[in-house]
Amino acid sequence: MTKAERIKNSLQETKGRRKSQKAAVFQLKLQNLSEKKTELLNRTFAEAKWLYNWLVSDITRLSLPVNRINKVDVKVRETFEKRELTLLGSQVKQSIGDRLKDNLRALAKLKKNGFKVGALKYKKFVNSIPLKQYGITYKLDFDRNRVRIQKLGYFRILGLHQIPNHENVEIANAILVRKPSGFYLHVTCYLPKEYFKRELVGESIGIDFGIDSKLTLSNGLKIDFELHETDRLKSLQRKIARAKKGSSNRQRLRNLLRREYEKISNRRKDIQNKIIGYLKLYGKVIFQDDFIKGWETLFGKQVNSSGIGGIKSRLRNSLETPIVLDRFEPTTKECFACGKSLELSLSDRWLECNCGWCCDRDVNSALVIQKKGASQCNDNNVGLDRSEVKPPERETAVRILGSNPYVRISFCL
Repeated sequence: MTKAERIKNSLQETKGRRKSQKAAVFQLKLQNLSEKKTELLNRTFAEAKWLYNWLVSDITRLSLPVNRINKVDVKVRETFEKRELTLLGSQVKQSIGDRLKDNLRALAKLKKNGFKVGALKYKKFVNSIPLKQYGITYKLDFDRNRVRIQKLGYFRILGLHQIPNHENVEIANAILVRKPSGFYLHVTCYLPKEYFKRELVGESIGIDFGIDSKLTLSNGLKIDFELHETDRLKSLQRKIARAKKGSSNRQRLRNLLRREYEKISNRRKDIQNKIIGYLKLYGKVIFQDDFIKGWETLFGKQVNSSGIGGIKSRLRNSLETPIVLDRFEPTTKECFACGKSLELSLSDRWLECNCGWCCDRDVNSALVIQKKGASQCNDNNVGLDRSEVKPPERETAVRILGSNPYVRISFCL
């Protein structure tokens, strides 16, 4: 059997295994780094930037064997210097070249769709390095809580316990990431689909996005959260504005500012993770494709800092069975009981119909969204008794969403 045939058979076997598996990404932190190790990692990211920019300066260089490039030209002020790539392995170099090809394909696709695109720009910083082929570019040591990275050596890591000790766990690619708070390893693992199965608390749920209550569910649950700029962030911004450009003090303040932004970003991600985790406990999640970006002209930072758009995109990409209604589908003024369109202003928060139906306007909209979404998939089990939270739903919402201090939940009965 030739090498090409062995590779082909291996790819077919992997493709067959992936049908019964699901990917999960685990974040591990490199800890107890000495000054020498930190310099080594920073040098690695610098070499990745040099190689990427050297390839961007002349796209025809992508035809060369990127994995064998050992020296590149780096611009220093007005001249060019030869720099050796001593810390990048051949697999990592090839991955950087593949990343550049992906960027070029993405630009070509945008241009084909009518968008104005320019040439690829040089990178000031490279903060992520792909590590493909587990066992060669990197390898985890579960007994000693450490990782071996090609050409960099061993590092102590925190969070290895997250990866389940399961015989069917398949560790795949990873990404070495540099953040203001330190260095991280994002490891992709493939687990059996049975590992992700959870006991459902409901068959379907409708979601109405809003401003006062960011998410209103058809079961009467209202979810609100706010993440404003912290006082420390505003203080650091004022200090940087007064600091002298190019000074070490300004650089120190910029590092502190990056860490503060990262903290806010982590809080926002935690809110999104908990909301998505709760909604995954429903068989079908139905929401409307609202134009969230257009809300910014009306409500400004209330929308921009909330991250509703991020939740909507994650609902579309993370759920197994998302049902999305068209953004022009009338839902906010329609009676859930009889389907009649009512005359309501934006200040009217309570809906009363001549048919006798009375309900909170946002809950009514969520019920209409759920009803219309269910009709798309021929599910007619949505009745008029769905405006009440069941005990399992209430307990699960308090357990998952109530654990975050920035999330406020209320039950509209």
